[in-house]
Amino acid sequence: MAKNKKDYKSLPLEELKSELLKLEKEYQEHRFEKVVGDARQTHQLKKARKDIAKVKTFIRQYELGIKK
Repeated sequence: MAKNKKDYKSLPLEELKSELLKLEKEYQEHRFEKVVGDARQTHQLKKARKDIAKVKTFIRQYELGIKK
């Protein structure tokens, strides 16, 4: 599921965007499980939020030209 920061650094922009979509879908599934009351691993929500933030940070770096 989660990659570390070094893994995200090496990905090109298009792969980061597809990874972001995948993580957002995963986060949505975890939220749905929590609302329904079927969530067994509630820590996954926090982890998914942090992973989404990491990916968005690297995408923004590409947009600003910090990372090429």
